Amino acid sequence: MPRLNPTVDELVSTLRRSRLPTIVVEGKEDMQIFRWMEDLLEGPEVDILGVGGRPNLFAVYDRKSEFDHLPVAFIADQDKELFTQLPAGYEEIIWTQGYSIENDLYAGAEPSLESLMDPDETDEHKQVLDTIVKWFAFEVGEFLAGRDYKFDHHCNEVVHSGQTEMDDGFRQRRGFRPPNSELEQQIREAYQLQLRGKQLFQMLVRFLSKSNRRVKHSLHGLYEIAFKMTPFHPLMDRLIQEIERKIAVHSLTP
Repeated sequence: MPRLNPTVDELVSTLRRSRLPTIVVEGKEDMQIFRWMEDLLEGPEVDILGVGGRPNLFAVYDRKSEFDHLPVAFIADQDKELFTQLPAGYEEIIWTQGYSIENDLYAGAEPSLESLMDPDETDEHKQVLDTIVKWFAFEVGEFLAGRDYKFDHHCNEVVHSGQTEMDDGFRQRRGFRPPNSELEQQIREAYQLQLRGKQLFQMLVRFLSKSNRRVKHSLHGLYEIAFKMTPFHPLMDRLIQEIERKIAVHSLTP
């Protein structure tokens, strides 16, 4: 079987040889978002390097002295540390405002992507969202308590298509219990930033790609609408400005 991701040694070697300012990001799934950002950056041409996940990004960051000739901006998702604190020793990393880059894309879109839904879809979406928030608050509670947790269930696994309540089989498999009410309310009030971004987009696609819809939207189509159709996108602009600052600071360093 071919190896899908380069090793940390290979990534560091690539950066050692590079002469282009580089944006180091976690993975390939959200690479298109960073490509759009690249088009808006002011200054020199840059390269974008996806390293195959958060552990690899940290490992490459730990070896940044080996390519200190190169202006590099590291970008990482806050991930589960959104609910605790960011890991020590990585202060120079540019962190997302929300759980992930998808959260920042979703939350900063104006008008909201949810306005693409028809009224009946909006009503059902709110019910599904409420159930997903309850489940996610349970998983965050498990994480905070040091128990087994799993954030990456597809929304259709938690709430089956055509339903609005949690699937009984899923509930039993996860040993679901009502979450802490304050934690649940916290996530509900800030769901665009605190509920995992992939699930936010999965829920939209669930409604906006139905077979009986005259106009259908795909996942990456929604990414593009969120990024390109928003006149001012504060969370994307924040990341772009941070990237420019990191590259400019390095370029000015003798």
